[in-house]
Amino acid sequence: MTRSLLRHLSSETTKLRQAGLYKAEVAAAADLDADDEPGAATIAFTAGDYIGLGQRAEVTEAAIAAIRAHGHGLPAPRAFGGTLELHHDLEAQLAGFIGVPQAIVFGSGYLANVGLFDALFDARDYVLVDAAIHPSVAEGIRLCGARTLAYRSEDLESLEDRLKRSRTARFRLVVTDGVFPLSGNIAPLRDICDLAERYDALVVVHDALGVGVLGKRQAGGLDLAGVEGRVHAVTGGFVDVLGGGGGGYVAGRKEIVAWLRQKSTPYLFSGALTPADAGAASAALTLVARGEAPADKILANVRALKQALQERGFEVHGGEHAILTVVVGDAVTLQRMVNALSEQGVYVQGMCYPVVPENAARIQLKINAAHSEPVLKTAVERLAQAAHTLRLL
Repeated sequence: MTRSLLRHLSSETTKLRQAGLYKAEVAAAADLDADDEPGAATIAFTAGDYIGLGQRAEVTEAAIAAIRAHGHGLPAPRAFGGTLELHHDLEAQLAGFIGVPQAIVFGSGYLANVGLFDALFDARDYVLVDAAIHPSVAEGIRLCGARTLAYRSEDLESLEDRLKRSRTARFRLVVTDGVFPLSGNIAPLRDICDLAERYDALVVVHDALGVGVLGKRQAGGLDLAGVEGRVHAVTGGFVDVLGGGGGGYVAGRKEIVAWLRQKSTPYLFSGALTPADAGAASAALTLVARGEAPADKILANVRALKQALQERGFEVHGGEHAILTVVVGDAVTLQRMVNALSEQGVYVQGMCYPVVPENAARIQLKINAAHSEPVLKTAVERLAQAAHTLRLL
């Protein structure tokens, strides 16, 4: 039986290669900056460090200082001897920055999403979830056992229909991304909160891509929409915008956070967030709160790149955030496009069904403040060349 399984896996992997769907891992590549020769270097659109916090000396130095003070790691979960004052300070800082009463940090954003839903909801409850939600959120919802009703992404009429159909629930919860990575669009949080309040439902926002970028204070989707007091919990992580380190969080109402400390399995039985990651995250938050990591340059780059791609004939989604997506078509064509771009030194992420609708596969472009005008121009040329080779344009 063991040999049969291994033969099966080998055969299925071979089929992926033959179909052009095999995903090769790409080594990390530095983005081309304004001083490099555009035609000779690589251009990476795969990093979520939009405002460059992961490259800041202050963040690196804070991580090193935390290691020197507390060591590389901790010998226990938070609840059983793995809690540092550094953790409590980060939680208070994070809650204040987002604009909610309390926060709790986990070993990763994935663990935060699993730990939130599993501790709070069960088969007596309904979770009304945007169909384009982040996979880690979907996994957390699935594991909690609550009845799930997906609504069409960003569609308020569809959401209201699900709210009307779930009146028998003990508790009802609306869950949405703050920024949808599959499109780059921003969720209509004010309208979602209006509907949730009308039907007595809670609201959870997964805002890993918004915190640090969106809003007047760059505090995320809640800041942008002005709904800080109307959302019950915000989840996210530090791996993207906030410095690129490990760790995740749930920030929100004090009753929710207090219960998670008692009942959230990933919090109780996973290793504590490392001192280095906690120190780096705190330093990153400090820089954003001081206005020392502005997002204005990112949005200017996004607008310029979107216009240039549309002028070449590409179907482009997004434009309000650092993520743009370019629709390619079927999954095989997508993989060929990704491979062709990689050969030209342009690194992108591909997304296909079931993550996005069938025959609407797309590439994702993550734009950051370091992408200069010459770099973006070169990227457009290489994208157009790859598309023409595959007869997409």
